[in-house]
Amino acid sequence: MAGVFSCTLIAVLVSVSRATIIDLNGTWTLLSNGRGERIPASVPGSMYTALYTNKLIPDPLYRDNDVKLRWIGREDWTYTRTFQLSSDDLAASALHLVCDGLDTFSTAFINDQKVGTSENMFVQYVYDIKQAAKVGDNTIRIDFQSAVTVAAQKANASAYDIPDDCPNKVQNGECHVNMIRKEQCSFSWDWGPSFPTQGIWKSIYVQAFKSAVIRELSVATTREAGGPWMLDVGVYFDVSGGSVSGVLTLNVVGTEAVKSMPLTLTPTNNSSVFSVSVPNSYKIDRWWPNGYGRQPLYTVNVTFTSNNEVSSKQRRVGFRTVELVQDPVGNNQGLSFYFKINDIPVFFKGSNWIPADSFQENITRERLRRLLQSVTEVHINSMRVWGGGVYESEDFYELADEFGIMIWHDLMYSDHFYPTTPAFLGTVSQEITHQLRRIRHHPCIAVWSGNNEMEIGLRDHGFHDYKRYYDDYVKLYVTTIKTIVDREDPTRVYLSSSPSNGEDTEKEGWVAKNPQSELYGDIHFYNYAADLWNDSAFQIPRFASEYGIQAWCDIETLEDVFDSGDFDYWGPMSSHRNHHPSGNSEMVKEVIQHFKEPTNPDAKQKFSDIIYLTQINQAVSVQAESEHYRRWQNEMTSDGRGQTMGALYWQLNDIWQAPTWASIDYKGKWKMLHYYVRKFFAPVLISPFIDGNFLNIYMVVDDIFLTEVKDTKTGMNVFTPATSLLQSSFPNHESVHLMKKTTEATSGILYIQMYRWDSFTPLKTWNVTYKATQSSLSVFKQDIDSLVRESGCPDRSSCFVYMSLNELNSGINAYLPLTYYNNVTGLSKPGVKVTGVTKISDVEFAVTVGSPGIAPFVWLDALGIPGRFSDNGFLMMSPSRTVTFTSWDPVDLNTVKQSLKTKSLMDVYV
Repeated sequence: MAGVFSCTLIAVLVSVSRATIIDLNGTWTLLSNGRGERIPASVPGSMYTALYTNKLIPDPLYRDNDVKLRWIGREDWTYTRTFQLSSDDLAASALHLVCDGLDTFSTAFINDQKVGTSENMFVQYVYDIKQAAKVGDNTIRIDFQSAVTVAAQKANASAYDIPDDCPNKVQNGECHVNMIRKEQCSFSWDWGPSFPTQGIWKSIYVQAFKSAVIRELSVATTREAGGPWMLDVGVYFDVSGGSVSGVLTLNVVGTEAVKSMPLTLTPTNNSSVFSVSVPNSYKIDRWWPNGYGRQPLYTVNVTFTSNNEVSSKQRRVGFRTVELVQDPVGNNQGLSFYFKINDIPVFFKGSNWIPADSFQENITRERLRRLLQSVTEVHINSMRVWGGGVYESEDFYELADEFGIMIWHDLMYSDHFYPTTPAFLGTVSQEITHQLRRIRHHPCIAVWSGNNEMEIGLRDHGFHDYKRYYDDYVKLYVTTIKTIVDREDPTRVYLSSSPSNGEDTEKEGWVAKNPQSELYGDIHFYNYAADLWNDSAFQIPRFASEYGIQAWCDIETLEDVFDSGDFDYWGPMSSHRNHHPSGNSEMVKEVIQHFKEPTNPDAKQKFSDIIYLTQINQAVSVQAESEHYRRWQNEMTSDGRGQTMGALYWQLNDIWQAPTWASIDYKGKWKMLHYYVRKFFAPVLISPFIDGNFLNIYMVVDDIFLTEVKDTKTGMNVFTPATSLLQSSFPNHESVHLMKKTTEATSGILYIQMYRWDSFTPLKTWNVTYKATQSSLSVFKQDIDSLVRESGCPDRSSCFVYMSLNELNSGINAYLPLTYYNNVTGLSKPGVKVTGVTKISDVEFAVTVGSPGIAPFVWLDALGIPGRFSDNGFLMMSPSRTVTFTSWDPVDLNTVKQSLKTKSLMDVYV
């Protein structure tokens, strides 16, 4: 129902109490049902970490322990503890056990009386324990069943085969994870191990209350054009029984948005859905993505008072609008696909997120903060939460809100087909309802997607009985999930799958003939046989939500999990660690397209050198593809491809120490790719590439035409790209001004220099004066052979092109070799060294590097010190260069000096 603005709250009694909470987190006893051993275990937690903490198993991530410890996930485990209840607790009208997360199949007992069961890791379970509880000591026992066993039982009992049954054998995983509602990658993935956890993975507590408590609070901000900001609110109660009357109040701290109303509840009529407007007289500070502005957050307080008992919840919200634009393009050449945030088209520069650990209890807020801060430091403004993991913690979403990271949020369904029995769809309905109510208030969330890769999976699977699986697909993702999403969160678009053709997928009956069309929606692109340094290898889509290539993690990260004899690239442990079929061979083939193989005879050193080359190859490959997408944001081919408005590379983070697609490894170390992300997602980008026989240089600039228009009729400020600013669009505008100082980006001088690989002195310098009329524009295109001749360069193999903006050797620069490094001539082993370290603060240090000659891919490492450099993997263009090292924790100068190591390309050749 519509909200009515009220300036005052209805008076409530001063003498009120709150529901009693008996916290059950902490130490429990864990029993192995198969072995009879009892050990202390932390809750939240799992049996793996309990066994490891009690020194009964080695580190599960060490060497091949994921296989050796397989028995743990195949046994049943029981958690028990005692807790106390008072006579007042028992006298309350309701006494409920609240389990925020049970993983996954369990039966709960209070004093040996069964009070409830669970079957879905992603559902909050609330059990009535009043009849089983007693005053004084109470025993709680939760019996868990092996998810591996239950999944197999469900598969065997299924009326027909529901693929995909088992992972590829190189993953050493478990089968039939699609039959159960559990973290899909916990049975293994091509970048992670199999650890099918059991346990109480989120908070658990007993709650005693007299009338009603707020169980869930769902909030979203909306705004119609020209209207006030609105709050869409849903308050969902746990009612003790019978009829409960009280007063519901809401206020937004720091604003005049207040609502108060009487409310009568029953166990079946137990919610209140309403809207509240923020008066136009109050100026709301909008929430912006990273790089576009600040991220102000407002606290929404909701309180229900009844029978002298009060229940309250808070949510932090950000005021912003999100629109997914899918308009006709060209002459019947598909639909656009881009997001507007606060009415501004935003190019999504981002990555993909997987669970940060196999054991959720190991993920601290500080660990998440470092990962997400690492995201914002490299200009990422968006991230896709991938559908084979978990609905993330409050810490994750809160940090994404604070850092301005927009989330493309898959629901937790990925790369498998799923049952559509009434029981399965019933638990799915509980899951989606609970999770959307739990997290939809976060301004970071931009869009919901039903699954990862299942529309294309259905289209490409080649089923003989296609209709059966098609009907199941629609029943799950459209009839069931879409209906719930549309009901619970009408403020965001729901896409049935990723990739998909967006609105065209819906028109084609929810499964497009080609869900990877470049004319609609989003694509996932992988081609490990192609030359991914060459622009011609890539598609030209509307939006790329997945693309990438593997590289090994840092050798220092492997030190934690390898024995001394394991550091052999072609050895058994290296092979075991790569879950991508033929992944190690594939990486070497990719490397030798561009480099000569390293030649050090020492196996460990050669392994380290190959790791270094795989990281270079990954960094340059993803750079080439990402810049390709950024260059195409304003242009279209004759057949309608282009207007690309999103580039989310796969993937950001790691779940263990291994070769994967991640740009940050499990230890938190930035791989070379992550340093390159800072370059190719920079707000101002010089983007050169070899276009046939031409050197083609683009200038790509974020939001250079972001303007603010004040409408004199409404008094509102409207934001629009200046290129589309028309008098007819804003007839009442009185002023227009740029939101950012972007003079250097919108026009300037581009310096282009030809260098030999064996000299710091340029052969020739050209300069180009340009004026950008759009956010991506080619500003220089010349025949390469002509440039080589004009500069006096002997041949392409001897030279490279270096570019800088507005002054020679400025901070905005780029370079491009004219041949690949396996054909380059003139490079010698320069002997790059750290020549000086100066302390700036307890966490910042100026590191000066010296080199007698040009050195590509200079790599700095601070061994043993978690942190990151201002630049790394860079081209040494002068005898000396200074970068900043920033540690995550305070560290002394001498420790930093002793930790620093250097490497450059020619060091891998003896």
